[in-house]
Amino acid sequence: MNITKTITPKNDDGSLDQRFGLHIEKLIHLCGVECINTLHTFHKETEESERKAGGAALHMIVKLYSIEMEEWEQKRLAKSLREALQEIGFKPSKVTKLMGAGKFKAMEWNRVHEDFECKSIDQLKQEQHEFLSAYGVSALYEISRMNDCGQFQVRNAFNNDKKLFRKDELEEIRRENPINLDEQRGRSKRTFGRSNNPGLPQVLSGGNSIQYQNLESAEDAFESRPISAQAVVNQFLHAVEPSSMDELLKEYTPHAQDQILSLLAEGVKELSEYLLSRVSISI
Repeated sequence: MNITKTITPKNDDGSLDQRFGLHIEKLIHLCGVECINTLHTFHKETEESERKAGGAALHMIVKLYSIEMEEWEQKRLAKSLREALQEIGFKPSKVTKLMGAGKFKAMEWNRVHEDFECKSIDQLKQEQHEFLSAYGVSALYEISRMNDCGQFQVRNAFNNDKKLFRKDELEEIRRENPINLDEQRGRSKRTFGRSNNPGLPQVLSGGNSIQYQNLESAEDAFESRPISAQAVVNQFLHAVEPSSMDELLKEYTPHAQDQILSLLAEGVKELSEYLLSRVSISI
């Protein structure tokens, strides 16, 4: 850990605010070597403790999702466990990854993926166990956020060549093959220009080209209207109200709900850090 970089205020783009250089240098000098070394040691020990305890936390989460219970009971326990892990000392971002990885590992543990070779069910299960055990928390979390194609790519690389992707490689595969929340929601993607309802006009048919042009123009005109900053913030706050979120989550599967909540947790953390960096003192 570089203590100078850590405590220096950040700009909006994440770079260090160099205006505070002299102040930071003076602060470190006044603190003294012993103080700085103590903080370094604490940081190192905390990271090591979190790494060691991460395996135990992951194991507990996997076992939670392995117990047969009602859906509402599982959600309630998962929420309580998430809060408990943070109280124990895990960072919120780490807890998000642990919960996502643990649930994915539990749900996928005995899933059989057929291949072109003549393998028994036991052999296929053993392959799945080895695959899921080969990756750590961060990697499993990335894999859990991939669609079937992305997961197939990662799983086959391990089963065929024992290849383990690096974290940055998994992130790239996930970006190319993101999990489709609409499919988990049980809804098909919206299609433009063709309606599944025979009672509605097909706007791309030859006789309705003018209707389509008018529709396109109206849509462009609507999108060009500026929205005030206050309106944007109010819309956001309304969307994340507990009642609104509950209504939204009801339409998704439990796994998709966890994905949404995980993304929101990351967003809250980043937004909190951004707001702290923008705080100004009025005199």
